[in-house]
Amino acid sequence: MRTLVTGLTKGFTILEILIVLAIIAISGTSFYLILNQPKSFDTYEQTFNEFKTLSIYSGNSYAFTKESIKILNNDIWEELEVADFSGIYSVTNNLNKTTIIEEDDIFLVIAPGNEISVKSITLLGGKTVEL
Repeated sequence: MRTLVTGLTKGFTILEILIVLAIIAISGTSFYLILNQPKSFDTYEQTFNEFKTLSIYSGNSYAFTKESIKILNNDIWEELEVADFSGIYSVTNNLNKTTIIEEDDIFLVIAPGNEISVKSITLLGGKTVEL
């Protein structure tokens, strides 16, 4: 008589289930990190600090608009790079005067010697960042 062993071929092994769960966990975490990139406005402060340091070492002056970063070259502001500062609503200068930022206005100037033209920036959400 022939006996068929059918019970061993049904279902999944524990190892197969663990591998599938690990793949799902890794891909889920990856998608969460990719799709949930923080809209961190601390990058503005970090960018300004980097250009303050760069200004000290290079001796150049830098200006910021909502759409670009400019460098002073022979008394003319030339575009250095395209940047997105659309999250900035207004700036407060060193005399405590608040100015609402328009599209192409220079709202911040960084000069050599750690000189900066504004005291703080206000973001669209109302958060104020001290510079």
